[in-house]
Amino acid sequence: MHRIGRSLPASMLLSLRDRRMQKANAAALKTTATTGTLVASYNVHKCIGVDRKFDPERTIRVIREIDPDLIALQEADNRFGDRNGLLDLPRLERETGLVPVPISATGKGHGWHGNVLLFKKGVVRDVHQIKLPGLEPRGAVVAEIDLDGSQTLRIIAAHLGLLRRSRSQQARVVLDLMNSPDERPTLLLGDLNEWRLGNRLS
Repeated sequence: MHRIGRSLPASMLLSLRDRRMQKANAAALKTTATTGTLVASYNVHKCIGVDRKFDPERTIRVIREIDPDLIALQEADNRFGDRNGLLDLPRLERETGLVPVPISATGKGHGWHGNVLLFKKGVVRDVHQIKLPGLEPRGAVVAEIDLDGSQTLRIIAAHLGLLRRSRSQQARVVLDLMNSPDERPTLLLGDLNEWRLGNRLS
């Protein structure tokens, strides 16, 4: 009678081999990542986590862990009142090298309708703040940045609304921005709010 399956030592060897392969693949991915540009989008939810605690320090730790070259943040400002910015941007720059794309004065807030676009290296060629249609106050930041010193990339950082009809209108505005005749490479980042199941808030 033959035993079915692998012996314990054979299973251990396969497991060790798999671990070595995973480490090698992770190292290859890390090497690839260091030669490219890491782009991220993060809705910080006014620095309130799933534990319902307001913790800007934790938000900065997450951004530091992501270590992006370019990141779009949503809900980085208070929504009501003075719309104060919620992050310590000078500290974020010291710890990550990320600086915000400059926008027109918006009081004490970091961004435009809570949208903040940060990058490490490059030259900002142009910035526009777009007010998006809909029942809620929503907006997009459109920036043209030379990230690698050779080609200008257009970045659209947006946070679309909760209502389907508003999102549809806002998406049309964003698509029009992306379809401009200069054929510049364009990257859309943000929270599109298309995560709901069923007909809620539609």
